[in-house]
Amino acid sequence: MPTKEPQSIVIAGASGEVGRQLVRLASTCVDVTVYALTRRVGVFKDNPAVCEILFNFEDPGAYDALFEKIPCHVLFLALGSTLKQAGRAGVLRVERDYPIALIDALAKHRPMARIGFVSSVGADSPVGYYLKAKADVEAHIMNSNLGCAIARPSLLLGQRTGFRTAEMLIHKTVARPWIWALQRVAPRSQRAWRWAPVKVEDVAATLFHSTLELSDKQNIILEGLDLRMDGLLSRVSQ
Repeated sequence: MPTKEPQSIVIAGASGEVGRQLVRLASTCVDVTVYALTRRVGVFKDNPAVCEILFNFEDPGAYDALFEKIPCHVLFLALGSTLKQAGRAGVLRVERDYPIALIDALAKHRPMARIGFVSSVGADSPVGYYLKAKADVEAHIMNSNLGCAIARPSLLLGQRTGFRTAEMLIHKTVARPWIWALQRVAPRSQRAWRWAPVKVEDVAATLFHSTLELSDKQNIILEGLDLRMDGLLSRVSQ
């Protein structure tokens, strides 16, 4: 971290695949208070380092109240849903509206804070409502005057609880051969690796460390090779 003073980390989307990894990483840090925004209490009952905050994302007043009540040095945005779970309107609320409301409240009450955002590959040239939602959040962060690290992963590899059929097929038949081929044919091609599947743990670890190491008001984009732990370790050793 940039300073030795105690830090407070707030994680929205803490129960998701990337969010849980962010909680795990944050809860192992010394002099850090971890706040997980949850819809139900008890999600992290086995982790005494985590302070759960029952949060109503549908309440417009909850956002200002959150950052008036607790300090926040770092906000991680790892919210996500699926069309099957929430429908198109629900996905837009979770992927776009909730993060934007959190960003606005954070900028208002904690203007020196930093943000780590889980976006998606393709958000820089969005096609379709999902990528456009991610692009809207990215733009909002960039205009907030807050330091930020934005991760743009492709297909996430890990023990996922909400698999889509197409993703499962890719996991079983394409992911490993794809990565194996890139390692041999284009090991340093950022363009080629942008679309390669990546481990959930790698995305979370890279975003976590990159966000905590941001300098004042710095903005960075993490994608492709940037999101792989071997790349992170090589940067740290330099």
